[in-house]
Amino acid sequence: MESSSLCHLQNEYTTSYSLNDTFQIPSSTWTNTQLSNPFRTIKLATMFSGIGAIEFALKRLKLSTEIIFASDNDKFVKQSYFANYDIDESRWYDDVYDINGAKYIDTIDLLVGGSPCQSFSMVGKRKGLEDTRGTLFYEFARVVKESQPKVFIYENVKGLINHDKGNTFEVIKATFDELGYQYYYKVINAKDYGIPQHRERIFVVGFKDKNIDFDFPQKIELQHSMQDFLEDYIESKYYLKEKGVKFVTSSKNKKKRYTQINGDVALCQKYLLAS
Repeated sequence: MESSSLCHLQNEYTTSYSLNDTFQIPSSTWTNTQLSNPFRTIKLATMFSGIGAIEFALKRLKLSTEIIFASDNDKFVKQSYFANYDIDESRWYDDVYDINGAKYIDTIDLLVGGSPCQSFSMVGKRKGLEDTRGTLFYEFARVVKESQPKVFIYENVKGLINHDKGNTFEVIKATFDELGYQYYYKVINAKDYGIPQHRERIFVVGFKDKNIDFDFPQKIELQHSMQDFLEDYIESKYYLKEKGVKFVTSSKNKKKRYTQINGDVALCQKYLLAS
């Protein structure tokens, strides 16, 4: 989740879901609009939390949050999360399977999660929750069903839409239908929301209140390049060695989506040629 585009998304939903008809603004000015409830504390819960993208987005908006629970199975991610956010062991889950959503029923304003991409063993039958059993997406849907958050945001890669000829996403939509939420979905690209990176993700935003009229934020003009975010001096040990540069930029590898180089570079997305 890109923090800038996500911040704008939070700006949209935090006003819309609490005041149905008071957030009517022209698309050209929505980024400058003040939040309707800037002093409200948002009760936040996250699954597959990582190091806290949504938490940081809300922090950038200067919104008060109370973390109801968070979860991740990576011990280093947990260390980072605990170092940056107000949380204790009683509100942390190492495994999403251990989350008892009923414990938090009607206490969560916003539940956010983006489950890892997995195959759907029963995809295509369109039986909602039954079709997603055995996948981590089911755990997200289960917690939504059990805890009944006011709003949920589900995020995943763009390819989810076309996976298994579109059947996977049909099952996901059927699942959200079964949960009884009014939901909206759209593929959002980071470069359209302030981050100079071509990074497309699908966002599904669901509301327990079916009277919500929600629109995803309009695109904004990109004001920065990657150079704006790079430090002026970087130690040489962080640079790709000559052998690696030749490998990544060779003609036979230019069309590859990623390459690995002797294990030193875990993932080189596309290839980067210095101008």
